[in-house]
Amino acid sequence: MKKVLSVLFCSLAVISMIAAASAFAENTYTNTSGKEMDIRIISKSFNNQFYQAAFKGAADAAAKLGVKITTNGPDMETNTSQQVEQVKAAVNAKPDAIILAACDTASLEETLDAAKEAGIPVIGFDSGVPGDTTGAVLATAATDNANAGGNVAESLIADPNFQKAILKGAKGTPTVLAILAQDATSGSIVQRVDGFIAKALAALEALEGLAGSVSVSGQEKWTKPAVNDEKVKIVVVVPPSSSAADIQAASKTIFAMDNLVGVFAANQDAVNGVISATNDGTDLDRADGVYKDIFVVGFDSGTSQREAIKDGQFLGSVTQDPYQMGYQAVGLAVRAANGESVSDVDTGSKWYNAANIDNADIAILLYD
Repeated sequence: MKKVLSVLFCSLAVISMIAAASAFAENTYTNTSGKEMDIRIISKSFNNQFYQAAFKGAADAAAKLGVKITTNGPDMETNTSQQVEQVKAAVNAKPDAIILAACDTASLEETLDAAKEAGIPVIGFDSGVPGDTTGAVLATAATDNANAGGNVAESLIADPNFQKAILKGAKGTPTVLAILAQDATSGSIVQRVDGFIAKALAALEALEGLAGSVSVSGQEKWTKPAVNDEKVKIVVVVPPSSSAADIQAASKTIFAMDNLVGVFAANQDAVNGVISATNDGTDLDRADGVYKDIFVVGFDSGTSQREAIKDGQFLGSVTQDPYQMGYQAVGLAVRAANGESVSDVDTGSKWYNAANIDNADIAILLYD
């Protein structure tokens, strides 16, 4: 399953050049070692479409920097023992750096200690190596979930039709923007909700007549009363468990709310719950659906969500950027191997909707 990618790619796809030259122009990487570095990349699941996009970004960075990468990963994310053996083999090969998305940090502690002892820098990507206590992991290239959640809010509220709907709220009959969060404890979910609420409050209160008139309720963690007469309510709904049945039930609760005009499903499981609760999305049909006037936005990019966006049932969604995770991780690895200091990089997120979902620079970022 191991796949070695040469550094001598004669030509790069247009999409690669577009992605690499995007918001990361400030991150300039140079291989000053004078040699072809050997970098080993180990994902959580080798054949996963998300990681294949990350490997593409890594390959393009390797071609630019003159380094050799070897990609690997277990058959499934749950195959922890397989990944442990792969990381051990990588350390034993004494590469210039290792890039890793750990299935289970605790199981890798001994191996990461060995990497540090051997002077092999480790760079995390995607979920990285959370809770690493060895000091081997020097930086991580990953999504800043608060920024990504904010991206969803800004894109939703920028829509003129959504603005018309939300501005119908008045004292005593506020309009409602609901958030369906799978749970209130997962770091990534909490950060997405944090970012969404912060940007939504700022964007909504900037609209005419809404200054100080937006409240947040539903969960104590995010509660914020309106300062003036309440005209818009942001309501956070968290199901009692992360089971599909509970998420679907929570979705039905949301769609039963009076004056509901918008819904943010904060991850793919929440998106699936919304789709299940709306008759496989047909109730969201913009022409004659039961909830045709409700604007739904999501996060990530599973098959059901992409179809809902293409069909107009969802306004749009934000995808993480696995291409940049791979690209930036290789850049960080080269910098670390050169003995330079490194720090975490936010690999960004992209808003996509029916208008741009098939564009090359978006299509490479969509994963199941």
